[in-house]
Formats: sequence, structure tokens, C-alpha cells
Amino acid sequence: MNYVLDRDNDLIPLGGEYDGYTVTASDRIYFDEYPYKICFEGNHYFHDITMMTELEAQLNLVGWNYRIQSSTNNINVYLPSLKYVDPILKYFQHTDVIKTLNGPTCDDHIAALQDNTTEYVYRNKYWYNKYDVKISFFRYGFKQPQEQFKDQGKDLRDFIAGSFGNYRLFDNYTNNWSVNHMWLTQSEFDQGYPFLKLSYGDLIDKIQKVRLMEK
Repeated sequence: MNYVLDRDNDLIPLGGEYDGYTVTASDRIYFDEYPYKICFEGNHYFHDITMMTELEAQLNLVGWNYRIQSSTNNINVYLPSLKYVDPILKYFQHTDVIKTLNGPTCDDHIAALQDNTTEYVYRNKYWYNKYDVKISFFRYGFKQPQEQFKDQGKDLRDFIAGSFGNYRLFDNYTNNWSVNHMWLTQSEFDQGYPFLKLSYGDLIDKIQKVRLMEK
């Protein structure tokens, strides 16, 4: 879903702190529609009925484009814009019912959330303190003879060793793996991935890239 900055759908970054609340970076557009989430104290079996009534009343003053979902410990409110976020934060600002505020933290974060081809992972540091890209491989062992399956595993490991320099492979010793992971730098990815995709694209299950969280 593409977002346009307007009064009704203002996809605006919150920074590291917003309206007195520390912002937790959203890892996705929730339900493909809501970039913001406010997490309240509560659970599915017992919660403050008065607080919930007040919450829904404040939301309905703005509109009906929101979603409330209860879990074991939380009441999560998913919101499409700051048009909904701001009055809720203001209304509950002198209480302790709000646990976390999630949303995009910067313009790059917004671009990442709108990128449908790559999964972005928000972390405090890179994998193994150096790798910002992770490629996951998956294959079915029963779809080919065992020896052919092992040969394919070895061929991929040999291809990676010959095509990449600065990387780390989860299973770099056996040939009969069904799942494997490769960590590498963005520069290595840019240089070698086109050839990897061309040769072993059917084995690539997922690509993840780290977005460092703002401190």
C-alpha cells in the first residue's frame, strides 16, 4: 500500500521520541494498513472497562478507521495516521496505561516499510556486529534423489565461496541441509547477489536487511 501525505493519511516519521513517549520502530505496516500502534496495559480476560470505553470514544471522535486487538497481556490499537495518534496520546498522557508507541522513525524507515521485495529487521546492531544482510535458503529433500540433493548442497556452498568474500554461512560443513542462512555485507550483496539469484534463485527463501534503530 502506498501512502500519500495528506490530512487523512499522514504517514509521518515520529523520530526516537514523540509527545513524551519513546518510539519503538515498527517492523511492518500492520495489517497492510496501519503504520502506527499504541500498546495499552490489559488482556483479553480482564481489563479496565472504563478505560476501554474512553479509548473507543476518543477514537470515534476522529473516525472509525482503526483496529483494536487484545492479547494475553496487551490491548493493541492500530492506527492509520497521526490524526488518530495525537488525541489518544494527549487524552491518556497523565496515566500509566500506555506501554509502548510504535511507528516509523525516519524517512528511510518509511521507505523500508513500503518496500515489498525485502524484509527489513530493526535491530540495535548488525548480525555478528558486521553483517547487514541475511539470505535464507530452503529446499525440499524428498523432491530429488539423496545423492543429487547432497551434490546440490555442495555446489551451492562452493558457489558462495567462489563468489563472495566477506560472509558467514550457518551450515558450512554438510551438504544435506534443508535450511541454510548466509550473512554478508551490503557491498558483497550488491556485487554477488545477481549471479546467486541467476544460478540458485529457486533456493532463495527470504532476504532480510538490518535497519539500525535510532538511539
